Amino acid sequence: MTNRFINKTKTMTASSTSQWFSPAPSALTAKRLSLDFGLRSADLYFRDQVVPGIGNVWFVRQLSWPLAALQLNKTLGISRLRPAEICYGIEALACKLEFMHGDSKSTRILGRRAFGRDNDGDPWAFSQLRKVTNYVRNTHRQTAMRAIRSTQGLCFAQGTRFDQFELEPIGQDLAQEFLDQRVGQGRGTLGSWLREWIENRNTVPSQPTTLLVALSPESATKKECEIVRSRLLGVKSPECETRKFLAQALEVDADLPDIEKTVVKRLRQAGRAAQADMVLAARAFGAMLDRARDAVASLTRAVEPERGDVKLTKLGSDSAIQKSIKKLQDASKNYIDKANTAAVKEATSRSFADAVAAGDDEGVIRFLAGRSGEVLGFADDSVTRGSLFRIVNGTDEASDLEDGASSIEPDRAGRTFRIANFHALLHDTKQGGAR
Repeated sequence: MTNRFINKTKTMTASSTSQWFSPAPSALTAKRLSLDFGLRSADLYFRDQVVPGIGNVWFVRQLSWPLAALQLNKTLGISRLRPAEICYGIEALACKLEFMHGDSKSTRILGRRAFGRDNDGDPWAFSQLRKVTNYVRNTHRQTAMRAIRSTQGLCFAQGTRFDQFELEPIGQDLAQEFLDQRVGQGRGTLGSWLREWIENRNTVPSQPTTLLVALSPESATKKECEIVRSRLLGVKSPECETRKFLAQALEVDADLPDIEKTVVKRLRQAGRAAQADMVLAARAFGAMLDRARDAVASLTRAVEPERGDVKLTKLGSDSAIQKSIKKLQDASKNYIDKANTAAVKEATSRSFADAVAAGDDEGVIRFLAGRSGEVLGFADDSVTRGSLFRIVNGTDEASDLEDGASSIEPDRAGRTFRIANFHALLHDTKQGGAR
């Protein structure tokens, strides 16, 4: 009897796995989802073509904090600490001070949810704020890595990993300008205060007025801004030339101007036709990615109620899916046209666009299912739930990013390929010491 029960159980499990054990969308909504369709390298290529060297940086203190951490690491007696840990604590303290004692509505603050929770021990101590649970996982420092490096960015430091970075002289200047600010009633330096705070020899005062200003994401000094601006626009290199002409097309406007109608037009008027064409190609690439996400969103909505596999023929006849695929194909054809005009040599984006533009509805569905990571799968002429299946939001309702720097940067509001970030950074370098 026991054997018959075991055999029956095995049979039921083998035939019903997809129905019994498919993860419900609600069980996975907390996971971060990134639909890059295998085009991450292409995305980075266009970002560096449009605004080379700035990474995701959009305000000055994103550079000052990590450079100061590298500088401080050389003077601390706590040998077990890594520069990344020091930067984590400094950045968390700066954001928490701004949130609790400054402008709580600042768009540069990370960690709002963590700051609202009770912490064990002293909630202002370095030993607490250096923990992921008391801040965020995706920090401002991570977004600044490409900008800091010599080989790809603004030449503040050299190295391959942050903890092994060596500051260039200009990086030391920026770090020292930040650390030499005067804080506290005794008016010692910020660098001295931070060393004692990290070593647990002082605490955050109840009225941290000067400390708030010295650390704040909103109040870089005039000298900090001058140093960053000189690296953005004052270096002799092709990358700097690209940034300079883009700056001229942007800085006359307090708000980000329309990219196609205004920025591209100004670049052409300045004799930068090739640069203007590259901006248009990048924007067309971004539109193609957005329409691909919209198409996958339609597929997940169609697959979810079925609980199991859905035949390709059924999905191909769905009017909502057909509409989303048509928009994706139009965007792909537009990208091919703009890429040809700009002489784009990036291969992966072109092969993706060609595959989509030339396919019929069922072929495109099959192609997207194979490019959607673990959200969808394809087997036996059916689209299946992947191991990370969930209802994917369309571009206009995307909310998949967890609390972190990439969720609040200006470029998050639309695919500007860092033009919005660059516009914000330029204006921040002009407002140094305003508070």
